[in-house]
Amino acid sequence: MANWKARLLVSATALAACATVTGPAVSAAAQAAIVPAGSAAADLPPGVVQLNDGEDCPPVTLCLYRDYGRQGPAYGIGAGYKVDLKQLPMGDGTAANNVSSWVNHARTVAVLIDADEGRARPLFPGQPLEEPEATNDTVDLVDWA
Repeated sequence: MANWKARLLVSATALAACATVTGPAVSAAAQAAIVPAGSAAADLPPGVVQLNDGEDCPPVTLCLYRDYGRQGPAYGIGAGYKVDLKQLPMGDGTAANNVSSWVNHARTVAVLIDADEGRARPLFPGQPLEEPEATNDTVDLVDWA
């Protein structure tokens, strides 16, 4: 089973188990079930998974890649999760102002936000994006329309 499929299955199982119960303890338990203690992924924001080198973008996910051609360090963001890319380690820095390639496999419009310039751009479902020179390495935040 592909790595993302295993993570998706574990995540879906944890969320389904929590569907009838609410509260902070449940959230903590669900997070613990999804992310093993002590793993690097434990430091990622909710809804974010680190992709392996060469791993395709999972379904219902917005994926970002440091390099053109969907190469280099990469992350997947679950639909609906607002993420500050400064929270995603990438190389010697973070993913903020460090992403050149995107693909939106979510069923929702992703909004790519350049906080430095106050600009927002939509990335529609099913759409890939190789950043043009003018906007390459400018996105700081991901939100959803």
